[in-house]
Parts: sequence; structure tokens; C-alpha cells
Amino acid sequence: MLVARTMNGELLILTADLCPNELSELRKRTSFFCPQCQSKLQLKIGRVKIPHFAHLQTNFCDTTFSEGESATHLQGKQQLFTFFSKRTDAVALESYIPQLKQRPDLLVTHQNKQYAVEFQCSRIPTTQIHERSAGYKNFQITPLWLVKTPHQFRKQGISKISLNEFYQQFIAHYQNDRYLLTYNSEKRVFTYFSNLHYVQGSMWLGKVQTLPIERQQFPFFVPKRLTEKEYNLLWITYKIHRENFLKSRILLSRSGVNDVFLRGIYELRLSREALPHFIGIPILGSEAIPLFSAEWQLNLFYFLHITNMKLTQISDQVIHAFLMWNNLSETNNAQRLISRYVAFLKKIGVKYIHTEIDENSIFNQLYGEYIAFLQDN
Repeated sequence: MLVARTMNGELLILTADLCPNELSELRKRTSFFCPQCQSKLQLKIGRVKIPHFAHLQTNFCDTTFSEGESATHLQGKQQLFTFFSKRTDAVALESYIPQLKQRPDLLVTHQNKQYAVEFQCSRIPTTQIHERSAGYKNFQITPLWLVKTPHQFRKQGISKISLNEFYQQFIAHYQNDRYLLTYNSEKRVFTYFSNLHYVQGSMWLGKVQTLPIERQQFPFFVPKRLTEKEYNLLWITYKIHRENFLKSRILLSRSGVNDVFLRGIYELRLSREALPHFIGIPILGSEAIPLFSAEWQLNLFYFLHITNMKLTQISDQVIHAFLMWNNLSETNNAQRLISRYVAFLKKIGVKYIHTEIDENSIFNQLYGEYIAFLQDN
């Protein structure tokens, strides 16, 4: 905790400009109490964490509304409090909202709007994130989730990005703009992972940009879409992964004839070393199917082959049947993803699996689809 009341009832906020010596003297002169439960607090001035308050005994207030704050969390809240204090109409630190029984890290008021800012440094269940966000929205408070920046990211620009499930769940909160905003309290820097394209597993491709807290604004900057040159670099990086995937997928498979992907390559009479350029392309929203694009896209053509159907005959019912056949989740997002891929194939003139399409035509259409997707959303 960074907020307490003194014996005189005054609210004390532990900002960065309060030095340890000053706080030590203050600790000798007064006692501190929790603004919420009124129980006595101790002011801790240590070497690992920044100065902070803690309940003397674990009680309902402490266990229900506190997550056992780390040094990173305390430091980040303090820095963000100073940031919002300079850029918004009002900001309250650790303000309890009794109607919701929730205490956001920061409650910000700006231009007649309220924002609940949560600086998330530890894993919590997805259901809890959705419940908190829904609670805020019911009271016309906009939830803003900031997660701590993963330590492994140092490279900026177009890059492979490893985002585990903890981070992936926050991309959905920025679905229309498709970026993830994180904060590093040690370096006092925001990091944007923008223009995200799903590859497989925890791997994504996108653009990494950093912004020092002193240069950030509120509402937060929104990253720009990729230029054609940047998208070409993303496309090249994606193709390298595609090539590596095909080599390992074909050479390391132990399923033999039970491997649908390999059986499809064989029965469609394709070269294992060089599939058509339109098999294994980055379609936005690919995270709806947890397979690399080359696999489910090839399997779609194989499904058409064994059911004796043409690309032009694909309908919602056919897509539903394909998902069932391929043991894939029959979600709305998966249906939309396949529909988007089929529409893309029709635009570049693909009629069947052996259609020859120039790679430049595929890139030009991909970039056009990417621009259109961002404009539509």
C-alpha cells in the first residue's frame, strides 16, 4: 500500500519525492491507519522495496483487496500516480469503490471520464480480469490494464515476439487496434507490441516500440500501422518461419499415414519442399486456430479434395464441417478466419490447389487486406 491516514486524519501518499530519512522521522511522530478498514498500519522503509504501508495483521481488508504486492508493482504504481497527476484532471491512488468491492491501482478522472488503471505484474485468472472489467464498465468506468513488460524484449522494430497466455489475454482488450501496451517500472519505459500477427503457440510477429514515461501522453499514444516496407519485413520473417516449420513438420512427424497434414500433401500430389505460396500465409485473426497457418490452410484444401468440392462451394456449413473434421474448435472467430482466407484466395485468383500465383501478387493483396482490416475496425 502507498496510501494511509495519519493520527490527524490526513491522507499520506508515498510519492517518490519523499526521502527515507524524512519518512523515518515522520514514523517516529505519528501512527498510520488503513483508509479502508481503519486498522493500524506499519510504514516499512527497507532496501528491497520502496517505502510502503502494510497491515500489522492479516485481515479481511488485506487478503481480499491486496495481491501481496511486489517491489515492481509498488514502484510502478508510484510512477504511474506521478504520471497521471501531471496529465489528467484528478487521480486517486488505491481508491476503494464500495459498490464494486474493488480497489483499482489508480482511479483517473480526465475530461469528464473515469478510468480504472490496473498495473498487473502477476498472473490472475482470466475470469477475474473479465469480472473486474465488467464491474468497472457497469459504473461507466473505463478499465485500462497495463502489464509489466517481459524481461526478454530488447530488440525494437519488426520482430518475433513470444507472448504466453498471460499476455495474450490482454491483446483482446485492444482488439480493434491489435496492440499490447506494457510498462517497465525499472526503466520507466512503456513498450508497445503492435500490428500483431499470430504465428503459432506463443509466437507472434509484430512491431516493438519503446516510449519513456516522460514522453507518453494521456490518453495513451496509439501506434501507427505498418508501412509497406515494414510489412514486407514482417512477410519475409514469416516466410522464414514457414520454411523452418515445413522442414521440421515433414521430417520429424512420427504419425505416418495418420498425419492428416502429410497425407494431404501426398494425396494432393504436392512437393514436400515447396508448397504453393498461398499455403501458409498470415491472415489476421489467425490466433482463432492454434495451428500454424500452413497446416490448417493445407488441410482445408485436402478436405475439399476428399469431399469432392470446389473452393467456390465453400459455405458456412462447409466451414463448420471442416472444423469438425479437423478437430478444431468451432468458434465464431475460427469461422470468420476461414471465410477471410477463402475470400483472399478468390481475390488472387486461386481456383484449386495447383493454381500458379505470383508471390508478389500475394504480398500486394496481403498488405491491402491488412490496411483494410485496420480501417474496418
